[in-house]
Amino acid sequence: MKNHFALLSVVLLCMPILARSAELVIPRGTVVFGELEERITSNGRKFRVGYPVDAHVWKDVVVDGHTVVTAGTPMVLRISKLSGSNVGGRGGSLEIMAVSVQATDGTEITLSGGYDQSGGNRYGLTRALSFLLWPAGFLPGRNAVLDVGTVFDAAIPADTRITIPDDAVPTLKLGSLPDLSVEVLYDEFGQREGTLPLALTLCNRGFTREASVTAVNEHAVRPILVAIISSDRGEPCHEFRGRVNLESLQKELTPGINRFSVSMGGAEADVVLNVEM
Repeated sequence: MKNHFALLSVVLLCMPILARSAELVIPRGTVVFGELEERITSNGRKFRVGYPVDAHVWKDVVVDGHTVVTAGTPMVLRISKLSGSNVGGRGGSLEIMAVSVQATDGTEITLSGGYDQSGGNRYGLTRALSFLLWPAGFLPGRNAVLDVGTVFDAAIPADTRITIPDDAVPTLKLGSLPDLSVEVLYDEFGQREGTLPLALTLCNRGFTREASVTAVNEHAVRPILVAIISSDRGEPCHEFRGRVNLESLQKELTPGINRFSVSMGGAEADVVLNVEM
């Protein structure tokens, strides 16, 4: 009897422990930001339509407090359009399309979106802001270039279920408001030349009219003033309209998706901006 009990104990100890898990739905339209790991051009001698492009996820994708796609995860991309420059002086065009990426549980997630050099972010959700300035890589008559570090956005086109550990469910805090939120007012761009219009909402803080851009693409910069042109005191939130001098901001931006941080009243918020140059 003792021998049988000892054998049973060994068998039970060797059995794998099954972790409990639950399902989480990643909503349709969830944005995945990617970053190129290689330099590609519209030169048909080196690249072709269908060419696989090396890239990775630029920042964590978070849904309901869970990281569902981790920053650094490889992304599957393809060149979907390529046209070299011609003798008539017309510049080349180049488009990349996001295909798929893996979730944290290994689920292969289909993507839509990418980056279209000739027309900004053709498929993605982030609206483009054109500065109408042409750096060397985008001059008419030259091949289009997307360099290492170019950031683009793609989207998950359908609700997608993944599994998460049961014990990873976060605590939900109801009724909480972000201390600061900032939105680019694209429809007002151009009404006052040389400035970027912003809407700011400051909550749970004292009233102030001092705001500035303090970082661009995660790099600290000398504060760039956000000039407040109108304000509305409220409780618990204050509403503001402001403008940033584009000449000062543009020095820090790159073609593609950019992220800059705005500070106000001791609070900070990130703004995502798609830049065409």
